[in-house]
Amino acid sequence: MESRAFFSGSQLKWLAVFAMLLDHAAKIISFQPSLTLAVPYGTEPNKLVEISQRLVPLFILFGRLAFPLFCFLLVEGFIHTSNVKKYALRLFLFALVSEIPYDLAFSHRFIDLENQNVFFTLLIGLIVIIGLEKLRTLTKIKYFCAPLLILVGIFLAEWLRTDYGGWIGVLLIVSLYLFRDSTLFNCILGGLILLQNSWFGPLAFVPIYFYNDQRGRQWKYFFYWFYPVHLLVLLTIQQFLIALKMN
Repeated sequence: MESRAFFSGSQLKWLAVFAMLLDHAAKIISFQPSLTLAVPYGTEPNKLVEISQRLVPLFILFGRLAFPLFCFLLVEGFIHTSNVKKYALRLFLFALVSEIPYDLAFSHRFIDLENQNVFFTLLIGLIVIIGLEKLRTLTKIKYFCAPLLILVGIFLAEWLRTDYGGWIGVLLIVSLYLFRDSTLFNCILGGLILLQNSWFGPLAFVPIYFYNDQRGRQWKYFFYWFYPVHLLVLLTIQQFLIALKMN
């Protein structure tokens, strides 16, 4: 383990945040062709617009690394937390706090019930693995209740239309929890699950494979607040560019 492990939990978290930021920047602000800096009608796009349009797919592709990293860190957080109820409550509160910024950024509505932010996906996954942990000691019913619990979590994620694929997110969190003792198998299985959504996402399991089981320096609430705040910042930049284009 020591010969190959050098990524701490904190480093994985920073990588996930950076990937998410690039993805959201590409989707929300001026990297989108419709929001790039205005150029006179009938003229060739300027160099900045041309470069930004080429960066869009690259940024979105790199952003695929974010979600599996967050799922892995969620499971690690569950395993090491001293108070799982507070952990779940924290996810729930930030899911609520983040929903309006998420809706404004991606659907331009104050409230949009068609899609929910990624904190809801993580929360549902956490609740499922909490239930699975409690079922471990109940030999007589766990083989019936465990699959039922997973199916309920998947159904709930799909019904709420949570971010990052709904059922894929819940199933990924469950697999990361159930096979946490076998790093290689966990990475292979997780990669296969993610292939349903993206060919690039499974590459997130490369740094996960090199995880050293150390938390690293923790900026706990910074990472929670980063999600809604960065959405609002990107939305503000987007609206500024739209106003600039209209003028």
